[in-house]
Amino acid sequence: MNPNLAILLGLLPAVMLAGGALACAAVALGRPGTRASLYRWVTLIATVAAFVASMLELAAMTHDANGVGGVDYQGGLIIDRFHVFGTVLVCGVVALTVLGAQAYLRRAVARAGAFCALLLLSAAASSMLLAQREMAAFTVDFALLIACLVLLTAMTKTSSVTAEAAFRQVLSGGVALATAVYGLVLVYAATGTTDLSRLATGFRVDGTRVDPVLAVVGICLVVIGLLIVVGAPPLQAWTRHIQEAAPGPMAGFSSALGVVTGTAVLSRYGVEGFGAGSSRWTVLVDVLAVVAMLSGGVLAIRASTIRRLIADLSIVQAGFLLLAVASTAKGISGQAAAGQTAVLYALMGAAVSLVAALLLAGIFDAAGLGTGIEAYRGVGRRSPTTAGFLALALLALAGLPPLAGFIARLLIAESALDAGAGWAVAAAGAAATLAGVALFRWLSVMYAEDENQAPFAVTTTPLVSRVTAWTVAVLGLLLAAFAGPLISIAGGGATALH
Repeated sequence: MNPNLAILLGLLPAVMLAGGALACAAVALGRPGTRASLYRWVTLIATVAAFVASMLELAAMTHDANGVGGVDYQGGLIIDRFHVFGTVLVCGVVALTVLGAQAYLRRAVARAGAFCALLLLSAAASSMLLAQREMAAFTVDFALLIACLVLLTAMTKTSSVTAEAAFRQVLSGGVALATAVYGLVLVYAATGTTDLSRLATGFRVDGTRVDPVLAVVGICLVVIGLLIVVGAPPLQAWTRHIQEAAPGPMAGFSSALGVVTGTAVLSRYGVEGFGAGSSRWTVLVDVLAVVAMLSGGVLAIRASTIRRLIADLSIVQAGFLLLAVASTAKGISGQAAAGQTAVLYALMGAAVSLVAALLLAGIFDAAGLGTGIEAYRGVGRRSPTTAGFLALALLALAGLPPLAGFIARLLIAESALDAGAGWAVAAAGAAATLAGVALFRWLSVMYAEDENQAPFAVTTTPLVSRVTAWTVAVLGLLLAAFAGPLISIAGGGATALH
């Protein structure tokens, strides 16, 4: 491939998304009061353009068996199938969010332009994070992503709860960014270059061996910093604040985008940067995965509100994703890339379940239904359609059969066993049991007899938003029904990691 053309194609998806963000911001500044539908269409057009650009990248790599189109700027831009897969998933999250946010956009017309611009800009930052392993580029993109997600939460200015959540996000986001950057500084000191791939070779640029202490501490700090968007301990409070305080579309977008970006970046850095066969990072990630799964399961048992239940189940889900990331070493060291395939397939189910659950919870919030467990008593009888889809989304989030989350967790358990992490798989089984118990506690209340609960009307949310939320919930079934082809697609994206 022509190098200049390769660079252009590699940048094109992010350019399309950033261009849409710039268009939304320009219209919002130049013509205040513009109809929200215009921003929605600009967002969808930019998202489709980024998807088409990703397909052009994929077409250019058709004849490359390794799925890598090119690496430029010392790893600052990587054009491969892994990047294409992640970008397409990000585009899907943006499109579903903007379609499901019609109710919010109608209520906040003055902020519609800023909302859509931040959606697209954060998606552009995510796309670029997925396309590089260079330290300076990572710092800029990661900071931009955190800033956009904080601003999205802070946009609901009428709520003191969201204002407090945004302030806490600023603090925790700053800590996470500082932690990751300090870790990269130590890695740079150990390798003498900003290209993370040098670390996996074990040698500095001058030919001497990498300092093992600096490398280990640096890797640990980078991993911990990235956990803020994955939503796993010790930085799970970031996503919990979003999921409990922000409106449904914002919460679903931020959670899904964070999980996709953080997990995918960890996968790339783990395999191509930290070293696939190295226990310096896999043991740490295994431990963090077990802590996330068990703590999330215990918290879910005690969840007293629907948003808190979703947040706790998402912590369990983050733990499973980390377990899959840690098991990528086995696939790279000579066997099938089961770990990477499990990661990519699981990310599809994770993004869908988070967006669906939070969109549907947002519909009930807008309808005037309380958030506590007693407020949901009999809701399955009073609003059977929306409640049924919410139950479906929660089942997918908890990873119960017959949905995609269950298949993904089977793949993750298999890859973890192959990687020699049987103890972590045992903890995963216990966490899945806790999540199932917590979910069925809520489902039994939702489908219990109605005890003259206060009335509510889901029709306060526009039909387009409701249909979008229902459709996203059904995607959990479709991802399971077409698991075979989708796992093959995920495997194609995984082959690009070396």
